[in-house]
Amino acid sequence: MNDFVDEARSRVAHLLRMANTTDDRIRARIIEYADTTPEPPVMSRAGIVTTGCPRCHRTAWRQHDAEGPVWVCASCGHVEGVIVKCPHCEIPMTAPPLGAPDRWHCPQCPRVAATGESAYGIEARERQRLAALAALDEALAAGTEG
Repeated sequence: MNDFVDEARSRVAHLLRMANTTDDRIRARIIEYADTTPEPPVMSRAGIVTTGCPRCHRTAWRQHDAEGPVWVCASCGHVEGVIVKCPHCEIPMTAPPLGAPDRWHCPQCPRVAATGESAYGIEARERQRLAALAALDEALAAGTEG
């Protein structure tokens, strides 16, 4: 089957094909699921990223508009800007450009983060970066001495 034919298939057809079952009850549940849940957004380079909607507590997907990344609720339509804060500087980080990997940059320090990453994860990466720089400085100093 070529790509065009596969793209033309409905979401229900894809789900039923993946389930690979002839059980009518399971097939009916899959069809009901597809009919009652919204279509996911087009997958970006970062994949599909979700969070809980603060209004209705259902699924919100990360999208990217002209002003940067936003959360869009699939159920109630609530739109909210995505904000990633630097745990060190306590300021909003700069969002990645459209189409770029999910890599936020702090405008005041060298820390980077991904959407939803914990402060602990961001700080652990910074400790690793500093340790690698120290080891590189040590190796360069040893090379000039010997």
